[in-house]
Amino acid sequence: MTVMNGPVLKKIEREPLWDLVHAQLREGLLAGRFAPGSRLTMRYLAETLGTSVTPVRDALTRLAAQGVLQFGPRNCAVVPEISAAELRELTAIRCELEGRAAFEAATRRDAETLSRLEEQLKTMEGYIAARKMTAYLSMHRKFHFGIYAAAQMPILGELVENLWLRCGPTLGFVVPEYVLLLKGTDHHKSALQAMQRRDGHKAKKAIVADIMDASAYLETLAGSDGIIRAPRGSSKQMA
Repeated sequence: MTVMNGPVLKKIEREPLWDLVHAQLREGLLAGRFAPGSRLTMRYLAETLGTSVTPVRDALTRLAAQGVLQFGPRNCAVVPEISAAELRELTAIRCELEGRAAFEAATRRDAETLSRLEEQLKTMEGYIAARKMTAYLSMHRKFHFGIYAAAQMPILGELVENLWLRCGPTLGFVVPEYVLLLKGTDHHKSALQAMQRRDGHKAKKAIVADIMDASAYLETLAGSDGIIRAPRGSSKQMA
């Protein structure tokens, strides 16, 4: 076949399967769908995702290298439990990084970002009123990452995401009790108002307060061994 003026066909690019598997697992961890202590077997994940075991193993290996998962026996990965001491360390780092991201976002935000955040905040409030806690957690994460994306600092964003991957399963323990308790003192609304005024310092203060208050509540869930576990009955109230 004669090809004139260069190639007329382009090589088909296909995203590696392990990348797709990694993305789904990452989403599940960020959304708190995997409880701390859960065992994720390679065969189960492969069957659920419709892939072979190989891309699942590759994705789990990557997450384990990030410190997000731990390899357990019999071809499974374990979602680590977090102690109160580990939570305090993670909280200190999150306050520094996410606080800085909020500060930068407040000075760089645009009208489209503000409009999206306003809509997400309204949706979060609606989910609280309807007691739809699983949906609330998902929108809560989108709200936070919408702020951090507005900072236009991709390296900082990657670091923040890695911390959330470590904290995500435990952060799910804030529902329903904590969220319902603090719905009248909304740090999210304060952060949005600060961004609307381009006030970086107040945006940072609101995000840090949000992180600190949630962390303080989670610490109350630590048992005698120092491990943070879900409050009794919380899973029944998730919707």
